[in-house]
Amino acid sequence: MTAVFRIRKGNAWVRRLLCEFGQAAGRSRCALKDKFQALNVRKGHKRSIVALGHKMLRTIYAMLSKNTHYVDKTVDYEALMVARNAPRWLQMLVKHGFVPAPA
Repeated sequence: MTAVFRIRKGNAWVRRLLCEFGQAAGRSRCALKDKFQALNVRKGHKRSIVALGHKMLRTIYAMLSKNTHYVDKTVDYEALMVARNAPRWLQMLVKHGFVPAPA
């Protein structure tokens, strides 16, 4: 006999939003996508969406209680910052004479 797990009663609108967010996160390029794919194999599509919504809710609660930002494990934020700011940094180096101007 298999155990039947049900979600608790709560705010229906919040539940719908979390399921929608879970479905969107399952299609994105973040750590939650890996979690979704791992759950999808074992539990099926709909249950994995609900589980991902629950995980997102716990993550949001932890962020709000600790007053921190979300940091994804799969994203290299330093490389993104360098890629975004490198042209401006090079322009400033040329402007102040540290690097010769390109010909």
